[in-house]
Amino acid sequence: MSKAPITLAIDTAQACCQCALIDGDGNIYSATEARARGHAEYIMDQIDLVLDNAQFEYEELERVVVTSGPGSFTGLRVGLAAARGIAVALDIPCLGVPTMFALSLSGEADQAVSVIIDARRDQHYRQDFAAPGFPSSTPQALDNAVVLEGLSNEDSILGSGSEWAAQSVGATDLELQRPEDERSFVDIVSLAFFGQSAPAEDYPPEPCYIRAADAKPQSAKHIERI
Repeated sequence: MSKAPITLAIDTAQACCQCALIDGDGNIYSATEARARGHAEYIMDQIDLVLDNAQFEYEELERVVVTSGPGSFTGLRVGLAAARGIAVALDIPCLGVPTMFALSLSGEADQAVSVIIDARRDQHYRQDFAAPGFPSSTPQALDNAVVLEGLSNEDSILGSGSEWAAQSVGATDLELQRPEDERSFVDIVSLAFFGQSAPAEDYPPEPCYIRAADAKPQSAKHIERI
């Protein structure tokens, strides 16, 4: 029986910088740090640290999986660039898993969950799942006035908007069941396990934007090209 591929998971889409490595025997090595900025300066050192702890070289990696958004525009691009660069250099598969899908993986097995993320500007992202990793709706950016429609005290919620949403409708805030320093973040180990077996062709490493980025190119003071 063949072993599962040695898989590296990367997440810089949120206000954290984290990675995890799972080898063919299921041994886990991970690192997570809350970090709103500076992902680009930190992520490669963090990956090096995890590889050193696992006593692996880059050349031994067989798969890379990365969160693909929504999330911080800069952080998102940093993670995707790192994952793609490693995959191209080693000629191995690279998977991009949407952030809301990745967040659902820390839910309770076989139980429905709604992932709600604070999108600012009086909006939240929301996506519903019949079970962790099984979407029952498409991700949307919704105004706060409508994002909770259809939710009740029988529902369970994950994500950075879980406390607000759970208190508003009396639902169960699953983030309270997680370690305090990991709440609202993707469970990087669950993402790595998912990436070991998911079909790479179904998860292209491309940014997933639910709404347009806040940062926009300047439309004035163009410099003429020669």
